[in-house]
Amino acid sequence: MNTFPYAYIRGQTVKIKDAHIPIQSKVIHYGLGVYAGIRGHWHNGNLYLFRPKDHFERMKNGVKMLGMPWTMSYADFRKILTGLIRKNKIRSDVYIRPLVYAGSTQIVPTLEGSEPDFALYMISFGHYMNTGGGLKLKVSKWVRVDDDMIPTKAKCTGLYANSALAKSEAVRAGFDEAVMLNRDGSVAEASSSNLFGVKNGVLYAPPLSANNLDGITRRSIIELAKKELGLKVKEVRFKKADLYKFDEVFLTGTACKIVWVKQVDNKKIGPESSLGGKMGPVVKQLKALIDKAVINELPGYEKWCEKVY
Repeated sequence: MNTFPYAYIRGQTVKIKDAHIPIQSKVIHYGLGVYAGIRGHWHNGNLYLFRPKDHFERMKNGVKMLGMPWTMSYADFRKILTGLIRKNKIRSDVYIRPLVYAGSTQIVPTLEGSEPDFALYMISFGHYMNTGGGLKLKVSKWVRVDDDMIPTKAKCTGLYANSALAKSEAVRAGFDEAVMLNRDGSVAEASSSNLFGVKNGVLYAPPLSANNLDGITRRSIIELAKKELGLKVKEVRFKKADLYKFDEVFLTGTACKIVWVKQVDNKKIGPESSLGGKMGPVVKQLKALIDKAVINELPGYEKWCEKVY
């Protein structure tokens, strides 16, 4: 992954090496910021941004949850975004990271005192995870933060210390990713992705009350499952033991899109006689649909994509 040469920060486009944040900034010391991740896919001579307005609106709502006074409109955001894409002459898949952060250099851990700063940069992007071979998940000892501690519907920068602890624990133990549970033992999500399970043709997802992120790809998958595959979708709480019993388990997110899970802890997912440790039919169909949707080739879902050029 390579960072493109230009970024946007504090109202101007600069070379990435000059996009500095002061060492005294509150976002560094206290994690006071909200970010988004947007993917662009290069296809047939154009760059298609996948649901950028939805990402912007979720980020803006996250900023409101933190109480930071940020008033940028989507039209202004879109102008900055497309201008930076053109400045970087992007002709390939790209991952875009906007960030609204408390740039104040006051020492006190408060969100009051100054207008937040806005920054934007971009990196080249291929596969975020091993999407072909299936993932090995470990149920983490680290409990997911509750929404009454830090808003879990906002991608708060400081919140991801919780995710980093879980992910690092999993990787050190030889797994690819972590599953985070709530205090009551119900499944929340993976360290940076939403989680789904399939049982007897029904799609299960932790509800948004389970301290998980309201993922844009999560929304897309639920809509595709209902409308295109005719699946029943149940947003209900379930426990660790239910993960072991699912016919299929998969993760979704902007970075990974959709990736299947072959084992949780040391247990293969799927019926032992046929699917155990193999990609199942539901995730295979959903993957085919979302792969078409992100490049503007799924009829009826063109509204999800915005062209740049």
